[in-house]
Amino acid sequence: MKHRLTFFKATLFLGALFSFSSCGKSRQITADGGTAAITDAENLADDLSAPTQLWHQTDKCIFILFGYGYNDSDFVANMTRTLFQKFGSFDDGGWIFPLIFPDDFKRGSKTYITNIENELSDKNVKGIILLGAPENTHKAIARMQDSWGGALPYPVFSFFSQDDIIAMEDSADFVLDKAQKAEINGILEEEEQTYIKEIPDILVKAVRSQILSDAPFAKNAALFDFVKTLAPGVKMERYADPETNLISINHFVIE
Repeated sequence: MKHRLTFFKATLFLGALFSFSSCGKSRQITADGGTAAITDAENLADDLSAPTQLWHQTDKCIFILFGYGYNDSDFVANMTRTLFQKFGSFDDGGWIFPLIFPDDFKRGSKTYITNIENELSDKNVKGIILLGAPENTHKAIARMQDSWGGALPYPVFSFFSQDDIIAMEDSADFVLDKAQKAEINGILEEEEQTYIKEIPDILVKAVRSQILSDAPFAKNAALFDFVKTLAPGVKMERYADPETNLISINHFVIE
């Protein structure tokens, strides 16, 4: 009986040892008789060193126009890298579909910003973000609105537009602009497009809000509170027409 127990214990020990060596895969014999370590710890280290994907595959897209003041190659490269990491590139099944003006809108020697409509016609658009929109961008948006019966089913945000401001107020859910300064005689200084340092954070927040939104943002009193969340800590005011002093419901300015 004693020998039988001893044999049973030995069998259990050898079985556990075989199981451990098989499951752990601590060493593997190579063809030339050497050894190659493939420990679980090393496999885990490889997993941890791989880039983490922060976004999920989608068939929808957020269109971002990089226009005047924000079409510099370095800025576009850095900004898209950040956005692709957080939300994924459209080409890889992610959210972000960027185009650069004027480079992506040239036909021969001419440039057509209205080509936005053609670029988006075959895509499942979730939102549009216009950054430094050039003249006549609103016409492209208006054509798209017409194809949807007068109103797009997704949000359109306009930041620091160079397009006709009244038309852009009508085309976008809201317009965020830089406040113009008046000269001593009261005439507004000629506006120059300048880089706004808060733009990277604003864009990330804007994309996230459009992904989470199921509809355009209503042009009402609550809109100002939402836009302020895109640039916390930045002084922001409602835009007042310099001639009539009328305050716009969806146009805001930062200092």
